[in-house]
Amino acid sequence: MSDNELSLEFITGVAYPTPFDRYTVALCESAMRHLAIQSPQLDHAAFDNSALVDAISALARRSRQAQVRILVSDARSLVTRGHKLLQLARRLPSVVHIRKLAEHPQWNNETIVIRDRDGVLFKPGGSDHDAFYEPDSRASTVRHLELFDELWRYSVEDPELRSLHI
Repeated sequence: MSDNELSLEFITGVAYPTPFDRYTVALCESAMRHLAIQSPQLDHAAFDNSALVDAISALARRSRQAQVRILVSDARSLVTRGHKLLQLARRLPSVVHIRKLAEHPQWNNETIVIRDRDGVLFKPGGSDHDAFYEPDSRASTVRHLELFDELWRYSVEDPELRSLHI
């Protein structure tokens, strides 16, 4: 994917998991302070990759105010199969937070990546070809962030996601 393609203002019809995964990394690499990721199972194909972990780690080193919030509805596969973002959350617990929300009437299995208050990548639940990427849209991003914040308030820490210290 070229830099010119990533800098377009609005891209529709983004396929999932690829190139959705590359747009996710692009948003994370350009984050200044905040990332919010909402995904039912935090699919391995889209989110379990070294480039994403590197981008989030760089954010954590770049800003003391960095905050990464990840919201899932089912954490079983993260724990049973392992996941690079789960490992990162365990290494950087003050920066990367993973929480669980089993059900909520406003969450229809969408997958969303939100950068700061001005970039969003959105995939409707049940679709693998209808995602859109808006790297420079404050209005769209704020709308998605408000819903994410609402869902986050109802989420809980899942004991299965904690590190086991033996």
